[in-house]
Amino acid sequence: MVHFLPLIIMIIPSAIIVNRLAKEKVKKVVLWTILACIPFVNFFCVFYIVGTANNKQNEKLDKILEALNNLESKNRV
Repeated sequence: MVHFLPLIIMIIPSAIIVNRLAKEKVKKVVLWTILACIPFVNFFCVFYIVGTANNKQNEKLDKILEALNNLESKNRV
């Protein structure tokens, strides 16, 4: 049990970080949290989830750009 303690101490923060980032980036939260609890896989999960695009922000930016394009086309006419 003593040998697993450092591993558990490293897994818990990575699972929390991946869970919150998955919620923020609209990913499958349960899947990513479980993957973050697997030793050594969790490091790849953290790097992947940090590097992926934020879908919510992309959708908001697309709406803003579409509204700006509509405004520009109305001003030209």
